[in-house]
Amino acid sequence: MTRILTLGTIALALLTALPAPMAAGEETGPRRWTPQPPMQHARAGLGVVTVNGQIFAMGGFDGTPQTFDAVETRELAGRGSWQPAPPLPTARANLATAVLGGRVYAVGGFSADDDILPVVETFDTRSGSWTTGLPIPQPRAAAGAAALNGLLYVAGGIVPVDGGESRSTASVIAYNPARNTWRPVAPMHTARSRFRLVAAGGFLYAVGGRTEGPSLATVERYDPRSDTWRAINPMHESRVLPCVVETRNGNRPVLAAVGGAIFDDSGLVDVRRTTEVLDLTTGRWALLDVLLPVSRVSLDCAVQPDGTMLAVGGATRTGDGFVELPDVDALTLTPRDLP
Repeated sequence: MTRILTLGTIALALLTALPAPMAAGEETGPRRWTPQPPMQHARAGLGVVTVNGQIFAMGGFDGTPQTFDAVETRELAGRGSWQPAPPLPTARANLATAVLGGRVYAVGGFSADDDILPVVETFDTRSGSWTTGLPIPQPRAAAGAAALNGLLYVAGGIVPVDGGESRSTASVIAYNPARNTWRPVAPMHTARSRFRLVAAGGFLYAVGGRTEGPSLATVERYDPRSDTWRAINPMHESRVLPCVVETRNGNRPVLAAVGGAIFDDSGLVDVRRTTEVLDLTTGRWALLDVLLPVSRVSLDCAVQPDGTMLAVGGATRTGDGFVELPDVDALTLTPRDLP
């Protein structure tokens, strides 16, 4: 298995140069993702959050192999450069990250030895310090995390089982910071790991990933009022470890799923350059006619105040291996992107 999913060694290679950004006022020709200042560290398996006008990129791995405790930050708006921030107390990759109550949460993940971690650490942007929190009840990596209605939800992921093995899980747990407690909530219909969990419009959305076999295009939505999950329209393409974010197209709220890998029963097939958008009003997906500069998996995303999406880090396939990326690329949706 490649280190996109665990932490084994993967090959290093040279990247194809990114295309030049469109000139100001240019309206003809194909649309492009446009490059912004890269991170200081090339990394995949990272977590990205935005809080108090800042983007934080944390953890992940590179092709050394090395698992990062490094955290870097930049201004959310504009094209700012990345600067170092206080590192994670625990180096890890394929961690789940979210923001709740102005605090950054880093949950679970893989250690440098591929151990599945129960660790929860929180970052206070005011004090600039990390604190160790209440561990999750069962270690998990490659899970999804999102904050909704004052609770932190952690869904799915890879959990250890007897005999030193591991498997994907459908279980979902919720953390109440006021009580400092974890409790189980309704599980997803599909056990999935290496997917994304996003809060939007009072719901949670579990998007893509895989169980143990082929990659998934399926999407589930959680209603916290009834504590139930239900399947909604699937994506056009299956995606393992894409980035998925809520943004807007004009006044319409949407989810955007970017990149990701394709798996069949035998393993990795390819890595995607495509992006698709879910109109949260109509429930329909649209596959966009704009491609990432290179194929990309195990990336994460942020959204700028004007709705522009930023694809951050990840890895691209090069021959028989992968190379991790420091790249940050931006795309603003247009009316033609709505389904």
